[in-house]
Amino acid sequence: MEASGLNNRVLKILSQSSHKAAVDLLGMRLSATIKEKFVEIMITETEAYGRKNTDKMSLFNTYKNIPTSLTLGPPHMSVLRSYGSNRGLFLLTGKKGYGEAVLIKSGKILIGKKHIEKRRKTKMKTDNLNGPGNITKGLGIDDTFDGYNLLS
Repeated sequence: MEASGLNNRVLKILSQSSHKAAVDLLGMRLSATIKEKFVEIMITETEAYGRKNTDKMSLFNTYKNIPTSLTLGPPHMSVLRSYGSNRGLFLLTGKKGYGEAVLIKSGKILIGKKHIEKRRKTKMKTDNLNGPGNITKGLGIDDTFDGYNLLS
């Protein structure tokens, strides 16, 4: 994969173990343009998942129902349901074929607060998006983005 400039930096961060990448992603910007509505947040909280060199078979033996997207590796993302209707945004880390990922848990809205409020159907008192479900809903990310290449 060829990447340059900022894309190269992002790929380098995501190619690390999930524990290192989780720290390095703090303070980075994450943006999305969905239905011609641009929003951007600064990542303020992350959580690392997986262990370095945990292969797909080990994950399957542990969890039994692993989404295919979890083993794509960087620079892909995985969108997983949690707590019923909420979704979590996981940036895949490490190497292809392994199950490491970083969950984006919270962020500060930088651009597009009115679009985020409309998507969440609520008026916000602060510029903070707290919780994985609020992150995905605010950015406009749903199940169709599972396996999406972040650099495309």
